[in-house]
Amino acid sequence: MPMNMHLVKFLTTVILALATCATNAQVDGFNKGKGNMDLVLSANYEQGLGYFLADGPIALKRTRISAAFFAAFGITEDLDVQFSLPFINVQNVSGLQDAQLFLKWLPLKAPLGNGKLSFGAALGGSTPVSDYGTEGISAIGQQAKSIIPMGVLQYTAGSGWFTSLVGGQQIVQAPTPDALIGTYRLGHFGAKHFAEAYVQAQRAYGGKDYRGTGDQAPTTFKELGVDLLRVGGKYYKPVGKRVGLVGEVSYVLAGRNVDQALLIAGAFILHFRK
Repeated sequence: MPMNMHLVKFLTTVILALATCATNAQVDGFNKGKGNMDLVLSANYEQGLGYFLADGPIALKRTRISAAFFAAFGITEDLDVQFSLPFINVQNVSGLQDAQLFLKWLPLKAPLGNGKLSFGAALGGSTPVSDYGTEGISAIGQQAKSIIPMGVLQYTAGSGWFTSLVGGQQIVQAPTPDALIGTYRLGHFGAKHFAEAYVQAQRAYGGKDYRGTGDQAPTTFKELGVDLLRVGGKYYKPVGKRVGLVGEVSYVLAGRNVDQALLIAGAFILHFRK
């Protein structure tokens, strides 16, 4: 079965629609196509079931509710720009968090079997847009600017199956430590659906620990190094020619200085085609 190219052009938005609140620095292996644009509003509910310290989980539970705006635009057939801005509430303390801007370039596309292999790179960054809190149980973020280079490799079969690997590094403003980040995806799309499962990981280069002692005791939560391993899945359903809905569930399996959290999210997508 040949690939539905009309659907392929907005898959990047389906994949990333909820990413602004689920995890940081997400890109994929699909291009939007020149002149095409998608706008997204998403809502996320994240319930902490515990908290991962450096030496294991503890019974510290937080609730995090967030909303985000996301936009993606195809500058050329191979070059996309995307923007995201989340609003986050943690334990009844809320504020705008970090705006994120990415350029994604996928110039290399080669036929392989009954599909194609796509390869390219992305470069982005983030910056805080409000004076949100960084300390205590209601911390919204770490108030740190970042530059994020990433590599993208994806195989898309003619039958609609795809698999991708995206990875890179967050180069973060001190005292927050830099981190390696990556996402593996496996999914399938058709004319009236899209579904994927994913694994996301982050590994900080050192950093201090929440409730750490001695050299690992932080003077500010900005010094915390965050590790995580998250699994999840999402499903997209079009409800009109220009409108679609996305649902997502994810769970943090392991980590350091991160909530052991179950996330439930949904998004409304508006497609604009050239």
